[in-house]
Amino acid sequence: MIQIFTEAIFIGFFNILIYYPLSFINNLIIQLFIVGFIKHLISYLFGIQDYYCKIYKGDNYQSKPSNIIMECLSEGLFFIYIGLLLSKIIKNRYLLFFLLGFSIHIIAEFYGIHSLFLIYNCKKI
Repeated sequence: MIQIFTEAIFIGFFNILIYYPLSFINNLIIQLFIVGFIKHLISYLFGIQDYYCKIYKGDNYQSKPSNIIMECLSEGLFFIYIGLLLSKIIKNRYLLFFLLGFSIHIIAEFYGIHSLFLIYNCKKI
């Protein structure tokens, strides 16, 4: 459980790093979509998904190629949905993007989305 919260905190700060260069954009919906899309794309390109497979399945696993564009689009849309809900409560954009990454990670764990990733996207090497 501590590892899940640690990962969620890391992802919250990761979201802030992605949001920062986009902070000049005045449209929240566009910001939310781009941050969600880029977050997923970067995690794929830099092997964070491979790391996730190795941590939870073992050293002899890695993520297999998937339909990365569809996954990025889906995450961007999910960021819009959850981000708009959170933005009704949180007005500071940096805090919003931190809590967005944090909460989406916890939601994905709670609803088994991460478990589905491990089943369908991690392959033995």
